[in-house]
Formats: sequence, structure tokens, C-alpha cells
Amino acid sequence: MKMNVKELVKHAVRSFPCKYQMYRIARLAVRHAKPLHIDNARERLMRIHPRPAYRYTRPEFAYAQTDRDLSIIVPAYNVERFVGPCLESVLSQKTQVDFEVIVVNDGSTDGTADVIAEYAQRDSRIRVISQSNKGLSGARNTGIDQARGKALMFVDSDDMIAPTHVDALMTTLRAGDCDYVTSDYTDIDEAGNQIGQGKPREFMGTAWGRAYWRYVWEDVRFPEGYLYEDTMLSFLVKPRYANKQIEDNGYLYRHTKSSISRKKDKDAKCIDTYWIIEELIDEARLLNIPTKDVYELAIRQCCVSVYERKQRFSKEWMPLIFSACRDFLMVLKEESNVSSFNFELSKDIEEAFKTENCRLWSLIGCYGVLSTL
Repeated sequence: MKMNVKELVKHAVRSFPCKYQMYRIARLAVRHAKPLHIDNARERLMRIHPRPAYRYTRPEFAYAQTDRDLSIIVPAYNVERFVGPCLESVLSQKTQVDFEVIVVNDGSTDGTADVIAEYAQRDSRIRVISQSNKGLSGARNTGIDQARGKALMFVDSDDMIAPTHVDALMTTLRAGDCDYVTSDYTDIDEAGNQIGQGKPREFMGTAWGRAYWRYVWEDVRFPEGYLYEDTMLSFLVKPRYANKQIEDNGYLYRHTKSSISRKKDKDAKCIDTYWIIEELIDEARLLNIPTKDVYELAIRQCCVSVYERKQRFSKEWMPLIFSACRDFLMVLKEESNVSSFNFELSKDIEEAFKTENCRLWSLIGCYGVLSTL
């Protein structure tokens, strides 16, 4: 097992004592910083990168006959190097669960389709669906629409799963008392070597590494046209369904140079980190989820998540994003009537936006990111 420089830094941060006390001291230094607010920030963001035109269409719930225990959905786009090991790991599960594997070839232009076809010819549990490129959300949504399982899982095509991963998730799901199950995960490098120790999923809201009863997806789909599509789980699934966490590190998350989370280049598309909050609040209203149930999620998303992605923003965009988040949240605050929070930093984040204190917002975001390492 290798531990690279990045992992050593993370280990040092996790082990550093008194982080919260140091944050509170630093907070005193920036609490009265000069206010920052950009008028018409949202309109100016629209000129840099408009909100995606996709509008959510409530799915007509017309699944195929449910004749499998589980559908494992694997969206695939230009992953000829990794999709073979991914499918090999899925097909090698040590379980009595009767599962199908739905591989959605999302308009791949490399040899991905050939690799998928080879595996499908060898194993009848694989169903291949080919479509023009719709992005990760569109591929997952196609898989959901075609699923025949009583439960659903998502495995990204450049990742792998350990031989007992399906069994660990499904055993807990079948035991009752929850609507979906969440596992921990393990980082691997491009060659498939483990990086560091297994990690808890407390702060990572991805769709993979979970098993859901089928009804969880009856009236929701991933928002197409956006980056950060997994944010929908926090806003549309978590408030309505019960989750159970298990200590299983069997999802093997591969770090690749092409991963959106690892790119350093400035990219206006990353302004979706703001647009997707607007989109999901709209969807929460359509699902009659009380605003108070998503207000704190929106606060955290507008601070910690946005700050975590700031390496891909130009400096000129940050005041605009901060101001747009502030204006949006102040309106949402009026609707929510929330007086208490579950997350220790939420009150501080709300104060930062209310007082237009961008320096406090940055400090909280930095501390929040360090706390999730």
C-alpha cells in the first residue's frame, strides 16, 4: 500500500491538534472585515457561463418488469483502459444476490464499446445500451429507466468494487430500517494500487458506493447538463429517505488525471457549483420538500463545496459567486424560518453571508475542507 505526498499531507492535517480552536481564533481576526457585495452578481455570472437550459422532467414511472434483485448501473464514456477491470470486478462478486449489469455506452469515441461488447458476449448478466453522448447524468438516468432490479447501485466505469461489496450493501439493505445503504471507500491510483487507508463517507455525497431500493428513484433523476450532479442526493434523496452507514471499504475509487476533481485549469463550466443549487432548490419545491429541510444544505453547499472547487475559478469570478450565493440565500432564509442548525459551522456561514464578509466565508470554507480530509 502506497502513501503519496498528498496522503501524507492529509494525514498530517487530520492529526494536527486544536484545529477548531485555531479556527475560532482566526475567525476573530476576520469577523469585522470590510463587506463585499457585487450588485447583479447572478446576471454577471449568466454572461460568463449561463445556467444550463435543462429542465427537470418528472419521470413517468414505467419500469420494466422487476425480475432481478439488483441492477448495477455502469455509465461508460471513453474509458477503454478502465472499463474492463471495472466489469471484471462487478462480475466477480461473491454473493447470492441475483443481479444484472446495465452498461450505458454514452457515445464513446475510443475502444470502450468493443471492450463492453466482449464482456457482454461472455456474460449474460450484462445488458448494453448505446446512446449519443448525454453526460454522466444522462447515462445514469438511462440506466435507471431500464433497470429491472428491486434495488439499484451505481459503479463508475473507471472504478472497481471488492468481491464482497455487493453482499455487504445488500445484506444491510434487506435487513430493513433504511431506504438506502452507504459504504465507505478506498482510493486507488490509475494502476489500481491502493492509496492510504479506507475512508468514511460522512462528507462525500457521491451516488456510487450505495445501494438503494428502487422506489427511491421513482420521482427523481440526475440533473443533466450540470457538473456536480451528485449534489442532488443531498437535496432530493437525503431529506426524504433513511440511510444506514456500513463500515465496508469495498468501493475502489480510482484517481485519474482526467478526473474533474483533479483538474487545475480554469473552467467557466465549474460555475455550475452555484447553478446546481438553484436547480435543486427548484426541484425540492416540486417535490414538496420543506425549505427548512434544504436551507442548511444550501448554506453548506454555498460555502464549503464552493470553496473546495475554487481552484478552477478565476479570481474575478469569486466575488461574483460569493455575492450570488449571498443574495440567493437571503431570499431562501426568509422562506425557511430556520432558527437552529445541525452543522457546527452553519451559523458562522450564515453570518458571513448576512454581513457580506467574504474573508470570513473563505476562512470557514478552508476550515470546512480541511475537516473533511
